[in-house]
Amino acid sequence: MGDGISSLSRIPLDPEVPAEARDMAEEVGRAHAERESAEFGARQVKARDLVSRIQERVRDLFGAEEYARFRHFLWREGIRVRDLMLPPRGLTSDYGELHRERRERADVFLRGQGVAPEELAGILREQHEGLADIFRSPPIGSADAAHPADGDEPGGVAAEPRAFATGPPFSGFQRGFHFANLSGSGFRGDQFVTLVPSSGIVGHQVRLTNDDASDFDFAEAVADTQIAFWFQPGMTGRVSMTIEAQCQLATHSLRTEDEWGWSDSSTNQDNFLMMHVLHPNVPGPSFAGTSHFHWRTDATEEVFRRFVPVGTTVVRRMVGDGVIPAGQFVVVRAGTRTTATSWTNDVVIHSTPDFRWLIRSIAIQMVP
Repeated sequence: MGDGISSLSRIPLDPEVPAEARDMAEEVGRAHAERESAEFGARQVKARDLVSRIQERVRDLFGAEEYARFRHFLWREGIRVRDLMLPPRGLTSDYGELHRERRERADVFLRGQGVAPEELAGILREQHEGLADIFRSPPIGSADAAHPADGDEPGGVAAEPRAFATGPPFSGFQRGFHFANLSGSGFRGDQFVTLVPSSGIVGHQVRLTNDDASDFDFAEAVADTQIAFWFQPGMTGRVSMTIEAQCQLATHSLRTEDEWGWSDSSTNQDNFLMMHVLHPNVPGPSFAGTSHFHWRTDATEEVFRRFVPVGTTVVRRMVGDGVIPAGQFVVVRAGTRTTATSWTNDVVIHSTPDFRWLIRSIAIQMVP
């Protein structure tokens, strides 16, 4: 899909909840989606400004006309190597040897233009570091390994004496997806959603693909899937949720293809459990990380990682940021978020995180 953001949700069904509570939940959900969209847009502007400055430095290094020749040379080299791998000759060709030759030819071309390959690589490293500063994964909220058995919060802070517990089936849900080319236009982003509220199943496969990488491409994709339910707090305070989720799938997959010698790429994939209380006092969701993958490469590689085994039960605790009045009905969402980001300089990228969780139980207490 092209750049954009989408969101779909349904308020949980409960005839005992007053209409004004349903209206508030709908309005807060819309306002949050708009706020998050604005945050994504602001990051996109920062990334494009940085890349524009780096591009100007690279063109100054070459000169405008020589830089155009350099890009054309890289394109020709890609076509040449592709043709050498076609049958029947390609059946006996050594790809590794062809790749080494291509790197050598790129090095010779650069030096022939009066450009030191090491200087170009240094400028590109600055771009990578600058983009890493601009992009940050969602902030992880307060998270512990397990909910305290005595009903007190860590540090001796008294919690609400009774806990609210729930589990499948759920009647409400939310799913959202954001994709943007932060620089360049070569990436495509997509998702495949798994969301079964009645069974408590949440998840998604996120795909970030660039099979024709240019000199400066950077993109991100963010996917949410959540169940939702009504909650009425017994005391004024913040919502503290303990979520028990069983892993059904948790994989990080990355395939890269180096297009020339002085190329580079960096890929991040992250998964979180998440909670979002739909109330005007709560600025946004809380997150607890479950799996992180980072890979930086300038080579042709296939990488597959599974850090959380299928069947593993994960218990995480999250605390909302805002105070909720006692007795006021609020919608609480719980589920998972996956983020995928890739930066590439002439490296083909196929990035695919794939996560699915079964929410077995949720416990909530109010804390000051």
